[in-house]
Order: sequence, then C-alpha cells, then structure tokens
Amino acid sequence: MKPRHVRILLAVVAALTGAIVVGGPGYETSQARMYSGAVWLASERVGQATLVDGASAEVKAQVAVGDPSTALNVTQQGDAALVLNEKTGALRRVDSATEEVSPPVSVLPASDGLVVLLSPDAPRVIDVHSGMTTAVDPVTLAPTGEPEHLADRIRPGSGVVDGEGRVWAIDDETGDVVWLSKGKRRVRAAATGNGRLAITRGLPVLVDPEHGTVQLIHPESGGVSRSLRPELRPDDDVIVSGSPGIARVLIVVPSRGELITCAFDAGSCAAPVKVAAAGADLGALVEADNYAVVPDHSTGQVTIVDLGTSRVVAQRRLFDQPIPFELVTRDDIVFFNDPEGNKAGVLDLWGDVRTITKYADDPATPALSLVPESKPSDDVQQTGRQRPDAGLGLPGLTGDPSQRIPGPAASILVKPGNRGAVGDEFELSFVLRPAVDATVRWSFGDGADASGLSVRHRWTEPGTFTVRATATFSTGKRAEAETRVVVDPPDAPPAITALDIRRPKPVIGESVRFSADTTRDPDRWEWTVTRSGRSEPEVTARTAEFAHAFAAAGRYVVTLTITKGSRTAQSSRQFSVGRGAVKGWGDEDKTLQSDIPEEAESGVIAIDAGENHSVALKADGRVIAWGDDTHGQLKVPSQALSGVIAISAGAAHSLALKADGSVIQWGRKDNGERDVPDEAQHSVVAISAGQSESMALKNDGRVIVWGGAQMQPVPEAVTNGVVGIEVGNQKFTAWKADGSIIVWPFGEDAGGRLDGGVRAAGWSDSVTLALGENGSVTSWGFPMTSLYFVPEAAKSGVVALNWGRQHVLALKEDATMLGWGLGYDFKPPPPPEYNRGVMAVAAGEGFTLVLLDGID
Repeated sequence: MKPRHVRILLAVVAALTGAIVVGGPGYETSQARMYSGAVWLASERVGQATLVDGASAEVKAQVAVGDPSTALNVTQQGDAALVLNEKTGALRRVDSATEEVSPPVSVLPASDGLVVLLSPDAPRVIDVHSGMTTAVDPVTLAPTGEPEHLADRIRPGSGVVDGEGRVWAIDDETGDVVWLSKGKRRVRAAATGNGRLAITRGLPVLVDPEHGTVQLIHPESGGVSRSLRPELRPDDDVIVSGSPGIARVLIVVPSRGELITCAFDAGSCAAPVKVAAAGADLGALVEADNYAVVPDHSTGQVTIVDLGTSRVVAQRRLFDQPIPFELVTRDDIVFFNDPEGNKAGVLDLWGDVRTITKYADDPATPALSLVPESKPSDDVQQTGRQRPDAGLGLPGLTGDPSQRIPGPAASILVKPGNRGAVGDEFELSFVLRPAVDATVRWSFGDGADASGLSVRHRWTEPGTFTVRATATFSTGKRAEAETRVVVDPPDAPPAITALDIRRPKPVIGESVRFSADTTRDPDRWEWTVTRSGRSEPEVTARTAEFAHAFAAAGRYVVTLTITKGSRTAQSSRQFSVGRGAVKGWGDEDKTLQSDIPEEAESGVIAIDAGENHSVALKADGRVIAWGDDTHGQLKVPSQALSGVIAISAGAAHSLALKADGSVIQWGRKDNGERDVPDEAQHSVVAISAGQSESMALKNDGRVIVWGGAQMQPVPEAVTNGVVGIEVGNQKFTAWKADGSIIVWPFGEDAGGRLDGGVRAAGWSDSVTLALGENGSVTSWGFPMTSLYFVPEAAKSGVVALNWGRQHVLALKEDATMLGWGLGYDFKPPPPPEYNRGVMAVAAGEGFTLVLLDGID
C-alpha cells in the first residue's frame, strides 16, 4: 500500500570511472598533521606564530617568524601555516609536525595590501593595491608562474578563490566582477559601489546592497545562476561569508547590527537577526557546525546564532575592552585571538570560553603560560538552541534510502598507515569492489614503480609522496586510485595522523570504537574522553583502540597521547552523542504520537513507518514496534531482538535484516504475503517491504522478490549490478551504479537514468522520483499529481527520501525535513521543534515520524 525504503549496509563509493579518491561520511581522508583541531595564531608583539590546541585550550608550540611588533597574517593550510609578513611582504611556511619554519620568500613587492588566499591546487597571494596576483608552490612557496593582473585596484575584502581554483575579486574602480579562468582575465559588468564576494559550496556569490540582490554566479560564464533579494539598503556596508556545505551566504550589516542569512536552496532570505548595537564595529564572522559567530570589536563580545532557527543562542564577552580580535575555525572549533596582544582562546559553541596566555607579558621572557583561564558561564545570554546535525553517518542503519551497497570502486589501502619514517616498510594494496581480475601498476612518487595487487615499499628520503595505482582489465578499460604517504626523517617524533571514531556521530547506548593512525609504533597509548562542562573524564583507556557506550547525549572531546621513548604527540577531536529520540505527529485520529513507547525516546538508530504501525531499531540491535497490532505487526520475533542491522515496514508486515545476511519477516500473512524464501536467508545486503510484497538485494547485485497477489517475473536487467532497491504499491524499483533506474511491472516510461549516479529512487502515485548523488530530486511520469512537482527546496541539498502512499519526505543535509504530495500537503505541518537536528524520517498513513539527535 505504501512504498518502502532501501536499507543498505555498505558505504556509498564512487563509480569506477577515471581516477577515484575514496572517502566516506564522517571519516577524514589521510593527511599528515600533528594535532587535529589545532591552529596557528599570530602573536605580533613577539613576532611569533603560536600553535593552539582546541581540545585542551593550550599552547603547543611557538616559533619565531618575524621581528617583534611586526604585522603578521597567518593562514592555516592543511598541516601547516602560511605566515605573511605585512611589512616586508615575505611569505613563510610553518610545519605543524616538525615546527620547522621555511626561509622567507617574496612573491610580490612589499605592500600593506597583500592577502593570502587558499586554493584547491596552490595558495594565491594578491595585492589589493596593485591588483596583481600570483600562485605559489604549497611547500616551497616559490611562485609557480608570472604575476597576473586582475584589476587596477581590488576592493579590500573582495578577493576569493572558488572550488576550481579561479581567483575572483571586485574591481574597486569600476565595481565590476573580475576573475581569472584558464589564464585569462574575465569581466562581468556589475557596477556595484559597495558589493562584496564570498564562496559558498565552491561557487562565487555577489552580495550587492546597492542593487538589493544576492547572486549566485556561474563560474564559467559569470552569469547569474540564482538571485535573491535580502532586506538590504543601497548604502549598507556589509561583511559576507559563504557556507561551505550548502548554498548559503551570511551577511552582516554593522550599521544596523544585524545578520541576514540567504539560502539559495530554499530560495529565500531569513529575516534579519539582531546581533549587536547599531553602528557597532563588527568583524569577519565565522561559521561552525551550522552556527554563525559574529565578533563585535567595539565591545570585545561575540554573538552566536543558530543558523537552523535564525535565533541568537548566546553572547559572550571575550575581551574587557575594544579589541580588533579575529575568529578562526578548525574542525568545527572556534578560536579567538588578539594578534597584537597575548590573549587568545577557544569558544565552545555550547557555552564555555577558555582563554589562554600565548606568551609572557615581557616579550624578552620566553617562558610560556600554559594554564587555561576558564571563565564561568554567568555572562551567557541563553535563548535556547538545538544543534542541527546533518545525520549520523551510519552506513545502512539510519532507515533512509540514501545508503546503498557500492558500485565498482577502487582505492588504496596502506598498512600500517599513511605516515611513517624513512626506512619503514609500507604494505600497499589495490582494492576493487566488487573484486575483478586486473593487472595493477604502481608508482610511488620517488621514481620507483612496481606491479601486483599488493606491494611493499620503503622510502629512503623524507617527504610527501603521491602513490598512484592503475588497474587494467581484460576489456582494456582502466581504473586509477591514488593516496598520499608522508615519510618523516628517521629521528622524527611520533605523530598521530588521524583519530577515528566509528560511528562519528553515535547515539546513546551505541558501542563507539575509537582508534588512531600513528607513526613510529608508539610504546604507550593514553586515551581520555571528556564530556563538555565536566572536569572528570567519561572514560580512559591505555590500548591502541577501545570501545565505549555513552549513557548521556552531549558534546565530547576525545584526546589521545602517544609516547615513543621520551617523545610524545597528542591529538584531540570533538564529537557529539545524539539522544536518538523518535517523535511523531499526524491526523487527529492518529494516536501514534502518544503511542510512541518510552524505549523509543533514546538510543534509536533507525525508524520506519507502515500503514498503521511503526518500527525502530535500537543501538543494541533490537527491533521494537508500536501502533496497530491487528495483523501481528507488533509481535516482533525473538530472532529480531538482537543482531539486527536494518529494518523496513510494509503496509501491515515488517522485515528485519540480520548481521549474518538473513531476513526476518512478521505481521500480516493473509493478503498475498509469503514466507521468506531460502535465497533470502543469506548474503542479503538490503531489504524493502511494500503493501504485501517484499524485496531483497543480494551481495552479488541480484534482486529477489516475494509476496504480492500478482507477482511479475524479475526483469533480466536486475539480475546483476543493482546497487539500490525500493518497493511500494506493487511496483518494484531498482537502480544501478551507472545511474539507470528500472521500474516494473509498468513499462519503460517509468524507468530512466540520472547522470552522476542515484542515491534513491521509487514510484508512487504514477510518478517516479529519483534522488541524484548531487542532492537534487528529479521527477517524471504523470504531471497531474502534486507529487510530480518537486519543490525548489528539494532540488539541492537532499540526502534521503522516504515515501508514503501519495507523498514523499525529504531529509536535508542541514538536518531539516520537508514533504510534498497529497498525503502531506493537507496534513499538519511539522512542529518547529521537530524540524531541526533530524537524523531520519519515516512516512506513515496520516502520520510522520522523525528521529532527532536531541542535543541541548
């Protein structure tokens, strides 16, 4: 009666085309760095760069980079810092792992208008006075080409670099937008007298108060892709910032003390939020974890705004007097710094301010003050907040169709990790999923090469090496993968290259595994996990990895200290534990909201809804059910009380998938439902339950179906290569890694293809809906039903779909939800408190369920 959803167990990976870089939600790519959540800050009075650890709020290193009382511009670049001496124009690089400082390099003539811009390929230095720009090598800092002319004079604060490395700016003489593309200077007439540029989701945005517009710019043509009209006045002087994950721009208007948020996906701008007094000296804002932090230099205060609700959640005084302080973010940690003084610190979004002293008051005294000066929270003005966490990143357990088994993919596995020392032996394996016979050739970046699926290699010199592997198949086609290996000198201290939390965003009661990639085979491991606001650790461990189940929702910091001989290294990472609470609403005659059992109020990792019943999966692998029990929907079999990894609710029956690949079924059996066939008792990786029919996907990409009054043969196209499934209204949907979608029994018109890959697809109410890997929902079919007309907000930023009989729910990457169709348009809207921090959604007949993180 209602379509059900895919429950897939394996992480989504890229299709096998060209070079493939493998990553997954919630997991960091391999990279070298001494501390995660740490930044280099300018200490101009003593001519130093100061490394501050965000988790402990301590100074970890100080290095001399210039003369005392020299203006310094410090920019974080991966595992290093780029320091620009604003007096001499010289650029230097500070390595976080070794604390070594490179010799100064002059890339443009000395000027007080020099600015460093980070780029995907190479850093850029621009001079706003001369309008010149040049690219530099990210390691040696040597210019990679001749300086290029961007404008006669660049408007200060308007220089940006897009996701493809193009440099953009506003010509301060003409007000036109100028950019460099493939070595050529491009111009787009704008005539904006007070416009500013920002980058959102890798794309340039022009905020033009004079013309009252905010425009998303096409990076190739310079044309306007989308345009919005915020509440701006022609004479407004603005400060702008773009969100990295979603198409959104943040606009600060100092003259009115307001923050305006414009979201291109939603096609609207929120009402202005008051963040300071009119005429305040506001500085450059930053964004972290879907919160905006606005600095007020005139009061030494910051204002924190929840971007999901457009509400001020806190105001904190960081300095007791007017200070031109700066804000810096790293790994969603907010740092504040007085470049001209000795005070800096860490601002926790949920309340605390932890201040530090970067150096002694007397610049001639080298002693460091490492004692954190924690301040009480009595000056916090709390107005309520919910953290909009964009899903928990759980492969196959979130109860949404965005997770499916992978299509073919290639990657490189490095053991013991991607960082080591000169002379260490590395084992490198080329991984193909699914496994295919191939001949593999390797290059190690040092002039050596090898062949074979698995090889061993030792580097004889320190450095960062790009390892490439190319697989050639019997068909002549090829697949490539690459990774980076960092080789330290033989006497280098130990280093922590990555902290791994599985899952990165767990819920109460879920076993969370902590591990790390390190160098130098440590002699000793020391772990601490501390909850925010607590002095005593939640858990400690002294093993290379450990697991722990948390009893309370909140924000935590895990810190690892490793020791090799007399040398140590430390790394920290913040993470959150969600409550995992099920909430619901619907028609007045539906009592499912009050029927939600107490055990569904925490520790739930997946949900689904049938016609009149609901199921949930607990963190301990146990299924619970509530609602109508007319057909035994609530009689969960004993086999489904442990070891379950995925669930699906049909109209009046349910399915559970066990970790051993077997399927359990219960509920109605007199309407065409049938017992689970033998071939669904093993090697199953996805399940979907419909009206009376059921569907499963095997690990070899083959679809099997059972139940239903009028079963149809399975098409030949779905006997191999399928990566996702959906069933409902006696219509089966399957899709493949090449973007093809098969719907049966119906006809070829119901199927289709999406370029770039499919996350989810399904058929309902004579309409096929498909969610692409780009986060956009597309429809085709009968254009007379409301389901056909996809709202603008669902054309980008969607991560999952969930179907009802005549409607569909969409989960957005900003952890909000929306719906459309006859089964939704005339139903009660979601209560505001249920539309933030959403982890999963489920559509019932006349009711809706959401799974919330519930972090206060």
